[in-house]
Amino acid sequence: MIGFETDLQDLRDSARALQDAADAAEAASTGLRGTDVPVSSGGGSGFLGGIAGMLPVDNAFGRSLGMPAVAVAYDDHLAKIQRLVAQLHQTTADTSHALMRVAELYEKADEDSKQHVNRAAAGLEAN
Repeated sequence: MIGFETDLQDLRDSARALQDAADAAEAASTGLRGTDVPVSSGGGSGFLGGIAGMLPVDNAFGRSLGMPAVAVAYDDHLAKIQRLVAQLHQTTADTSHALMRVAELYEKADEDSKQHVNRAAAGLEAN
């Protein structure tokens, strides 16, 4: 490229590699769905809320284990991980698109520069 120290193919290859990484992050994000731990609220108000609080929580930590706080902590952690993986997917895909756009802009600038040089050379030849 005239005036650029960047190989357009390197930019495109990087953009494709990042898109592959974004696709992997999206697959990971999709894979995280459905791994939540059902937690019975145990809350509520009045008499029914009090009864619900005394019943064992039905979750992956065992109906009889009585670990609703662990189940809630797991769900909170899972939600944070899901948000981070979704953010990883989005930022990686955005970076891939940006690199492709930079390659397009460099290519256009290079073509414009070549045309300018050709027009200048044609002008010199005419004189």
